[in-house]
Amino acid sequence: MSEPLAIIAGAGALPWEAAQAIAPRRPVIVFAIDKEADAGPADIETHRLGYGQIGRLVKTMEARGCRDLLFLGAIRSRPDYTRILGDIETLKLVPKIVRAAVGGDDSIVRNVLALFEAEGFRIVSVADAVPELLAPVGQLGRHAPDAAHESDIALGAGFLDATAPFDVGQAVVVAETRIVAVEGAEGTDRMLERCAALRAEKRFRARRGAGVLVKRAKRGQDMRADVPVVGAATLRRVLDAGFGGIAVEAGRTIIAERAEMIRMADKARAFVIAR
Repeated sequence: MSEPLAIIAGAGALPWEAAQAIAPRRPVIVFAIDKEADAGPADIETHRLGYGQIGRLVKTMEARGCRDLLFLGAIRSRPDYTRILGDIETLKLVPKIVRAAVGGDDSIVRNVLALFEAEGFRIVSVADAVPELLAPVGQLGRHAPDAAHESDIALGAGFLDATAPFDVGQAVVVAETRIVAVEGAEGTDRMLERCAALRAEKRFRARRGAGVLVKRAKRGQDMRADVPVVGAATLRRVLDAGFGGIAVEAGRTIIAERAEMIRMADKARAFVIAR
């Protein structure tokens, strides 16, 4: 039997979707972050751990002969690593944890990965472990963007490329050649909720069905963690805000709950496309 793969799971269905896809190929263990990760299926070995239990995580992985580690799922709130008081092994790592927590999102991700690598673990990417979750090139579902949507997609992609060095975010909303919202620290879901509020306040007047959410990895982003994700919940918020669809980067964006997302897009005559 091959050695297990460990998943450190944040919020959402994605970690469990990945675990069930991986399980037929190799053993999988999920370490669910307490107060972040949702409940998972009973047939997946799961250990629920707090941020102060890194020592328990390391010991469990070592006992199971597990060296490969995959990070998946959302973190709803940025943890205060400077106040961690956990098990003995975690306390030994506190200076490294504090250093890892310094910087913007990209630098924090790199620092956290380096912390685990220094402990002898190998960080794997979604492309390595579960490539079927990544968006394939082309149209998902029956509907395609029209010419106006294509212009908005091009503008959004160009904007994200231009702002990548500033570590701003992975997503932008464009409607009728106007940038309506840029993802910041609040994340994509909150950005889309903000767009719905802006429409209700008549802060922009694009017709319903115009506009697009463009989401893609930053140039030079480490694809072993913080991979862009869209799913059925993302599309629901796009539709609630009155936009026409979603455009992502093929091979570098995860499509979660794909069947439900396509069903929803087809019903709403919305598009989901990967370029």
